[in-house]
Amino acid sequence: MAEPPFPDVLTKFRELNGLSQKQLAHRVNASVASASRWTNGHALPKLPMAEILDAELGANGKLLAAWREATRGETLPEWARSLASIEAEARAVHIVSPVIVPGYFQSPSYASMVFRSGWPLASDEEIDQLTKLRTEAFNQLPKLRVTAVFPVTALTGVDEAVRREQVARLLDLVGSGRVTVHLVPEGSILIEPPSTMMAFRLYSGELVITSDNPDGNVIHATHTHERLHTLITGALAVALPARHSLEALRELA
Repeated sequence: MAEPPFPDVLTKFRELNGLSQKQLAHRVNASVASASRWTNGHALPKLPMAEILDAELGANGKLLAAWREATRGETLPEWARSLASIEAEARAVHIVSPVIVPGYFQSPSYASMVFRSGWPLASDEEIDQLTKLRTEAFNQLPKLRVTAVFPVTALTGVDEAVRREQVARLLDLVGSGRVTVHLVPEGSILIEPPSTMMAFRLYSGELVITSDNPDGNVIHATHTHERLHTLITGALAVALPARHSLEALRELA
């Protein structure tokens, strides 16, 4: 399923803002003829103008996605096709991890346990290197704010020493003001999503959704975002409020 045509998206947001074509042209410092050609599908603006239109109309990246679909057949910019690049441009991320503590938050012993389970043939040196990279990743993203949903069994199902170290790490992160945790209590089932999913909100206003799979990280096409975002936000329905989650973490410390 492709993005709606650029003229349709432009018309939708122009009308939502209560603007005529003439008023839109004035707002973005373009000619009325140009605005008419864009609206009628006779021409596409260049990228800088598409970015201006998206910002001025409050389209939150939807107009840019339609522009990319029309010009390139791809809804994401080239830089947004790797997780590292997305992280660098993101201001916030909503994570749902159905089984384990999200990687950003893992303590050294917890991360080592996860890697040893997933990579049984890896050497100690390889596990140590992977653990170091994972536990330092969040510190490399000082502007990123994270809201995470994961089951309390991700903590209660591990050895006590690992649990205590991991809980201490989580309490520090929550105390930093950058992290909000929502625990899914025992007795509740987090059916969807089936794998860890992350919804990044970029500084441009655009939304990028990724998921972890056995073969690596997948960056999802824009037209799937509405459905996937519903899965992510729906996970909050079975999770504890942040305040109660913090109390539960303190009890596990």
